[in-house]
Amino acid sequence: MPALHLVNVTLEYPDGESTLKALDGVNLRVDPGSFCGLVGPSGSGKSSLLAVAATLVRPSSGIVSIDGTDTTGLTDAELTSLRREKIGVVFQQPNLLPSLTAVEQLIISHHFSGKPAAAARRRAAELLDVVGLGPSLNKRPHQLSGGQRQRVNIARALMGQPRVLLVDEPTAALDHERSQEIVQLLRRVTDEFETATVMVTHDTEFLPLTDSVATMRDGRLSVPALTEAGIKG
Repeated sequence: MPALHLVNVTLEYPDGESTLKALDGVNLRVDPGSFCGLVGPSGSGKSSLLAVAATLVRPSSGIVSIDGTDTTGLTDAELTSLRREKIGVVFQQPNLLPSLTAVEQLIISHHFSGKPAAAARRRAAELLDVVGLGPSLNKRPHQLSGGQRQRVNIARALMGQPRVLLVDEPTAALDHERSQEIVQLLRRVTDEFETATVMVTHDTEFLPLTDSVATMRDGRLSVPALTEAGIKG
């Protein structure tokens, strides 16, 4: 069963007296443990696809399924709960709170889960160790490099044990060496946590680390046969 499944998804916005079609009949299936790279020119619809896949924006038509749950008829409260439990998002900019340590960044993101604080702290420490920041869990953002802040960003997205991991241009502000390390880390956490990972990227040289590549253009998605079948390449 796919962890992320978009079926004939269309997203339209009013644009003056006309309508702008940001997504046009998009179909995408990503299975657990599969890493999909998403590429395409600026304005092609990549950000819209991530927003719809994250259930932050409701599509005009079509089906968005997360871990077998059709989100079409869910209330806003139910979508919020689904996102908290099933979806992790790695934003382009980490946007860490300057006054909090690395471990506190993760704990506060998990504050509304209802789970005991001690359990959240244990998981936060474990995840920071997974991303290579175990010795730095008590450092604040200004004490971390750009690559380390992005690692905190990734660990934070994994706090809720997501089935789907959506990543938006994670290497945009990093040099080549740190960019490679971040994509290698995403490859590793995809395998280790069996997330269905979709990464928007402009760094095509790192695409060999993914299982498949989908291309956006003018709101339409071109998906190789292996991805469409949900098979890891």
